[in-house]
Amino acid sequence: MNKKELEAFAKQAAKGIKSEQDLTDFRRIHTKITVEAALNTELEEHLGYALHEKSNTNNSRNGYSSKSIRTEDGQV
Repeated sequence: MNKKELEAFAKQAAKGIKSEQDLTDFRRIHTKITVEAALNTELEEHLGYALHEKSNTNNSRNGYSSKSIRTEDGQV
């Protein structure tokens, strides 16, 4: 996404924010999605293949489990 697309997305998302709680909820969801995307990208880079692709090595994915991290917004 380029900067203009990101701005358009942010403006569209902001239309639904009516209260401080809405903003907090949006920020938490955004943080969660961003962290998950970064960690999945990091794992793909480390393993050398994308999710659902066949591994050519012994170092492969063996399942999925929930993880929690602490951020400025609390636990995600």
